[in-house]
Amino acid sequence: MDTSADNTNLKTQYAAQINTDLERNTADHERLSSEITALQQQLLVLENNRVLLLGMRQSLGDEAADVPENTGVSGSENGASAARKSAERSPTRKPKKKTDTASGKRKGTESGGKRTKRVRAAGAPTLRDLIHGDLTQHGEPRSAAEVTATLTQALPDREIKATVVRSTLESLVAKGEAHRTKQQRSVLYSATAPDAAAGAAERSAASSS
Repeated sequence: MDTSADNTNLKTQYAAQINTDLERNTADHERLSSEITALQQQLLVLENNRVLLLGMRQSLGDEAADVPENTGVSGSENGASAARKSAERSPTRKPKKKTDTASGKRKGTESGGKRTKRVRAAGAPTLRDLIHGDLTQHGEPRSAAEVTATLTQALPDREIKATVVRSTLESLVAKGEAHRTKQQRSVLYSATAPDAAAGAAERSAASSS
């Protein structure tokens, strides 16, 4: 009888230990699963940002390769610096323009416009281009807040305001380059097809004329 009682107690102890190990295993499994899910979401965000940044660099062409890495200065600041240098050099040239004829003054004005275009070409892409590129990249409808969050995370050195993003999205909608939909209380935007955008631009030009 004593042997039977000992066997029963031993089985009870084993069963209790197995239950404890199973509970610990289940808890660890749930914890690791949640961590893996969070890491996968972070990886997805990083991949989306990488694709967006690569698209921006490709749109800039060879000029992106000339920009030094880890400088901590955004493209807009580079453009502003170039503009300031051009403004500082211009006063020394003004006395020479006074002796020019009317045609010479017009030429000077045209050369100044060319310098402005070069400054813009050397800077970063406009916010309009960034927003349209983000809509084209994701494909699915996105809210203004989502677009703002993506661009802010991809370009931390550039100040991007949600109100400006929303107004730019409405401008894209007005020109037929984006489509606006409403889902319950949310307003979502998506990029239109190139053919549809071209047709909307032609209709807008015809109505304005």
